[in-house]
Amino acid sequence: MIKTPVYLHTACGGKQMKILFIANPVAGKGRVLKIVPKIINVMSHIDNVEYNVIYSERAGHATEIAAAGVKNGYDIIFAVGGDGTVNEVANGLVNSSSALGIIPGGSGNDFARSLNISGDIEEIIKGSIHGDRRDVDIGLVNGRYFVNISSVGFDADVTLSAKKARRFFLSGSAAYIAGLIITIFFRKPSKVRIKLNGMEIRRVILLTVVANGKFYGGGMLPAPDAVVDDGLFDICVIDNLSKIKLFALFPKYIKGTHGELKEVTFYKGQHVEIDSEEPISINIDGEISKGNKLDFKILKRALTVAVPKK
Repeated sequence: MIKTPVYLHTACGGKQMKILFIANPVAGKGRVLKIVPKIINVMSHIDNVEYNVIYSERAGHATEIAAAGVKNGYDIIFAVGGDGTVNEVANGLVNSSSALGIIPGGSGNDFARSLNISGDIEEIIKGSIHGDRRDVDIGLVNGRYFVNISSVGFDADVTLSAKKARRFFLSGSAAYIAGLIITIFFRKPSKVRIKLNGMEIRRVILLTVVANGKFYGGGMLPAPDAVVDDGLFDICVIDNLSKIKLFALFPKYIKGTHGELKEVTFYKGQHVEIDSEEPISINIDGEISKGNKLDFKILKRALTVAVPKK
């Protein structure tokens, strides 16, 4: 059942398009709270459309709302927030007839960047309504979907430190830089076994990235060749590095030129398994957890996205 909306408008006459906006009120340090009135203003000038605006209230709530929206026949269900909000909404839309819309309102907005979704609110909304529908891949790791990037090891620890840095009013790349510096001095290398493409790789790693999209961390480029609808993950494995080499890696990692380093190897594949002797940090679209055994699978074109017409 769709919860009582923040705002509801029902169109009269003709065939109606149904649009649902799921807004995360804490995304972007409250930025979404300023976006919602703009959404309502834009929608009030669009004829023959029924729409709801609903705030998510807790972790996982946006997924519940999105799944209910699918059952209620919404044509486009917008995630209004950052990558975490997009992830939650997408988890409710996989293999459905409803399209995902994205209004960037978080600190990173990296999946939107991979899809070239940008501009003012009116451009995004109208462009999404009248634009193309693009079927994109999603990842599945240990039963959980991700739309953009999952990573293990050092990088997940950086993400955790970056979240703490945001408490001190840092955002986007600044928070990730702070998180990186903090983590460098407390890091523990991870001994892992990676299986992909019939190979078994045993390494002591700094980090491994399993990517659907190109960007994360507010515009960093760990997987410069990733394409969201090619049916393949882009996998980046970085061997353990000294502190000096870590600092050399960082600017290249931002620009996507880290493949120049001998400690960096790229692969493509549909199925990746990562085993670790000890629990290792895992980042799933910005959310952090721990695990010893990780099983990644690509789901080809399992999510439809409303991509704004430029």
